[in-house]
Amino acid sequence: MSRRKKSNNLIISLIIFIFLCVSGYFGTDYFLENSQTENILSNEVYVTTSSNIENANEVDLNNDKLNIIFFYVGQADCTLVKLNDEVMLIDAGNNSDGENIVNFLETKNITQIDYLVGTHADEDHIGGIDDVMKNIEVEKFILPTVGSEGTDYKNAINIAKEKNILIENPTMGDNYEFGNATIEVMSAMEEEGTSDNNSSIVLELTYDITKYLFMGDAETEVENSRSWEKVNVLKVGHHGSNSSSSTKFLNQVKPQYSIIEVGKNNSYNLPSEKAIQRLQNSGTNILRTDKADGEEVGSFWLTSDGNTIDIKEVNINLDGDN
Repeated sequence: MSRRKKSNNLIISLIIFIFLCVSGYFGTDYFLENSQTENILSNEVYVTTSSNIENANEVDLNNDKLNIIFFYVGQADCTLVKLNDEVMLIDAGNNSDGENIVNFLETKNITQIDYLVGTHADEDHIGGIDDVMKNIEVEKFILPTVGSEGTDYKNAINIAKEKNILIENPTMGDNYEFGNATIEVMSAMEEEGTSDNNSSIVLELTYDITKYLFMGDAETEVENSRSWEKVNVLKVGHHGSNSSSSTKFLNQVKPQYSIIEVGKNNSYNLPSEKAIQRLQNSGTNILRTDKADGEEVGSFWLTSDGNTIDIKEVNINLDGDN
């Protein structure tokens, strides 16, 4: 046999040996794990949008999926997150919305909230929180310290103390256990001179390979303060204001769906046409509570098994001024 043939045979044998060693050492689980990692990084999950639900009674939250409802509360924010027995309420609309929010939670047999989040001190985010704490058991009340001189903030703190509710002011990087999901605080600015909007507690929820980002009223200053991961669903910051949803930020988060909680015919003319254009340019699908069903207001009910997402338009209007 020639020296060249011996060399070729040796190389082939070496390749086979290395392959067998790698396969035996790492096993099948290694390749499955890395395949899932690629899925997380690509961030493309199967998303469906189902037909409208006309009756809120059809919303059944007693399932083993992640449930997120982006409520219509007029020109305000309120989002419910539920996974099995774990419940988080992010903001609670204006003062006039609190009673409607409580009524809805009670109809869904939600008697306890694990995490009640007031993203920041503005009335259109924490106005209804006092009604929630008065009527539903709350384990932990999470809010920033910026804006503590405001009337709504003081009222909420006083009720939390009366009810012996644990009050927490989070910092960036804090994590909360939420069933099989994790929730990380992505921003919670409290430096001197920070505006109410930019003090917003920004949360990212990860459930299996799906990610959801809740921006509160955070503006470009927050968006530029750190790097961001890709997400599947973005709760757009500041009701779609031009001061949020910068091109740089959207190029990082690359959401498949972007949901804007905004009031119909609001006096601020939100969402901003410029912000909408940037969102459209990013390739995201835009859903607006002021136009949930064509020109009709409504809410969006998202369910996920951690690998796929389904979004339904729901006829829920919790606007207390309506």
